[in-house]
Amino acid sequence: MINFLQGDVFDNIKKLDDSSIDCVVTSPPYWGLRDYGTASYEGGDKNCDHTICDSGIDLKKNENIKRPAQNFNKSFCIKCGAKRIDKQLGLEPTYQEHIQNIVELFRAMKPKLKDSATIWLNYGDSYAATINGTKAKDIKNDDRGFVDKPFSTIQGSIKPKDLVMIPNRIAIALQDDGWWIRSEIIWHKPNPMPESTKDRPTQCHEKIWLITKSKKYYYDAEAVREPCQDETIRRMTLGNKGKVGNNKNSTGWKQLNNYWGSEQSVKDANKGRNRRNVWTITTKPCKEAHFATFPKDLIEPCIKAGCPEKVCTKCGKPQIKELYREKKWQHKKSQRHTDKTNPKGSKNAFGQKYQKWANENPLLSKTISNCECNADFVPGVVFDPFGGAGTTAIVAKLLNRKSIMSELNPEYIKIAKARINKEFGMFE
Repeated sequence: MINFLQGDVFDNIKKLDDSSIDCVVTSPPYWGLRDYGTASYEGGDKNCDHTICDSGIDLKKNENIKRPAQNFNKSFCIKCGAKRIDKQLGLEPTYQEHIQNIVELFRAMKPKLKDSATIWLNYGDSYAATINGTKAKDIKNDDRGFVDKPFSTIQGSIKPKDLVMIPNRIAIALQDDGWWIRSEIIWHKPNPMPESTKDRPTQCHEKIWLITKSKKYYYDAEAVREPCQDETIRRMTLGNKGKVGNNKNSTGWKQLNNYWGSEQSVKDANKGRNRRNVWTITTKPCKEAHFATFPKDLIEPCIKAGCPEKVCTKCGKPQIKELYREKKWQHKKSQRHTDKTNPKGSKNAFGQKYQKWANENPLLSKTISNCECNADFVPGVVFDPFGGAGTTAIVAKLLNRKSIMSELNPEYIKIAKARINKEFGMFE
């Protein structure tokens, strides 16, 4: 089920039930990046095309206009004086106001989140600059390196060309407000937009913060495990072949050598390693929208790890996954050592036998109740406060979760529904 809420995000959050959200995956509008066109104007000339640009250039016509007085108010049209009314996040005059609005957003969401909920907040940094003439409609792909700044981000101690450090400032502000910052994930983009700069490296990453409201929360590490490196698999399945390091009598080395090549070590190698916090994911175009969109591959691990597939209808607690194999492995300790009958450099007999058994008996998973309610179970709920083109909703649907999307701009909801309809045949 996908539910869209159109309107101001703070108003939409009030419509949510308390303790109803299992996971939040979102990317707020970045501060000073671009105007997403949700403003309306009160008073002034109804035929005016309205601009609040203070650079002396009309961004819509790319023509010079008379620069306003230094103390002009960005809340009014320069040409006709109409009052600008806009509730979108990201156009606050100062970064301090922007960060405070995000903190207030999190405070509004807090009672709506279950204690076990996780929040995955994507936010990319930018460099302080005056307004830029690249319009959002002229962007040819979804990389967020392009800017359409409606005002200058040079202010206070931030100087021209300074890295503004907004993602870090947001994380620290949320931490100070009582939230747990559990991980700083680097989204590495192998296909970044080229930059003309010659005095610094090209930007090719953004950050995703894993944030929780409680010390203990739902996180399914098994669902997002990565394959082990070849050398790790070799060491864990073959053992260390008597190499115990310089301090062979140390407890740590003895324990490690007893572990490498053991039944548990081979099981761990077969299961894979815990997911790292650098994710290499290419950006992908979205022909339906000119603005930046999530890649599906970026959202998938967030939902898999942070949102339970099933939750109790009575208490809301998630089901827990348990991995198992139908047939039990019969292990003999002597099998961990190298098979000396094989030629030098051949694989360990134990590793070969276990791998063959593992291939014949793949890992299965079953869910077990985390409560004693004896009630039915329903899909977990993913919430995106800035639903945009609906990619979060699409991935949630693909992973059998419910989703709730909040979006200020009704045109973006139309785009989202068209994409969802194309994928699933909904919203016809």
